[in-house]
Amino acid sequence: MELKTMKKINKEHIFAFVIIVITLLVVFYYVFQTLTGKEKNFTQFILINLLPCTFITVIDFLIVHTIYKYLKVRNIYLHVTLDLLISSVFSVLVVFLINFAFSGFSTFNSNPEILKSSIFIILWNSIVVLLIEIFFYSQRQIDAEKTIAIIEKEKIQYQYETLKAQINPHFLFNSLNVLASLAYEDAEKANLFTKKMSSVYRYVLLTSERPTVTLKEELAFLDAYVFLEKIRFGNNLQISLINQADLSKEIIPVSLQLLVENAVKHNIATVNKPLTVKVEITENEITVSNNLQPRASVEGGGIGLKNLQKQYALNNKAIDVLKTETQFIVKLPFLD
Repeated sequence: MELKTMKKINKEHIFAFVIIVITLLVVFYYVFQTLTGKEKNFTQFILINLLPCTFITVIDFLIVHTIYKYLKVRNIYLHVTLDLLISSVFSVLVVFLINFAFSGFSTFNSNPEILKSSIFIILWNSIVVLLIEIFFYSQRQIDAEKTIAIIEKEKIQYQYETLKAQINPHFLFNSLNVLASLAYEDAEKANLFTKKMSSVYRYVLLTSERPTVTLKEELAFLDAYVFLEKIRFGNNLQISLINQADLSKEIIPVSLQLLVENAVKHNIATVNKPLTVKVEITENEITVSNNLQPRASVEGGGIGLKNLQKQYALNNKAIDVLKTETQFIVKLPFLD
């Protein structure tokens, strides 16, 4: 992540950098006036110190960046201490060399202004290094949060793709059993059953990498799926559909099928207790409801619905789930 930080420095960062340097110089000017009681020309103070302080700040930034890049010190306190030590030594050394170059050894050896300059530089250095550390830390936090978000999104997508790829192994197993029975009883219906089953799995394959599908596509898929389930359950399963929405609206692939399958999987469907599933589509949302007559034990524990909720959350949408004593209701929003 540290390697990317240099690439992320833009005009806003440079502008902020200049503002910080000037602001610190102004603060230092008034601190100097307060502590020494000496009057100094404000403009002269700023102009004299702007270039060397900017130079030292740039050096500090490069030192901190280099330490992040090569030393990989994990302890933050040790990291800051190391930054302060190296940058302060380097900056003071620069001050000594400049004074030595202009004043010579004898003057350099007895000039108290050098000590004052060194103290000023160390103080300046400490503040600047801490600010740079805050900058790097915030960049790392932002990068880490983005990485976590990407990983989480990919994880949720993978879970949903796995779920779609399955279309519930029990459904496939049961469908093959029904097909085997139809082959002996009604060849024409068996042929139609095979075509519908083929279209179900073709749809899953074709939409495996698509984030959304149109309502028209999803309803055609749902129709094929419902046909297969109706052959299996007969009058024990009643599924109705009312659509008042534009067919070009978009939703998550396989979402309607998943909700119908969820109702079938978790509820009893018999002659005495038929399962009724209603799909009602308005311009604003899709409502899938069923009468509640739960099975004694069901594997899965609502994983499909939870994954669907996560998929909608990735699109900044929420699914409403309502459970009463007699009804289980799920409301899906359309995607923008």
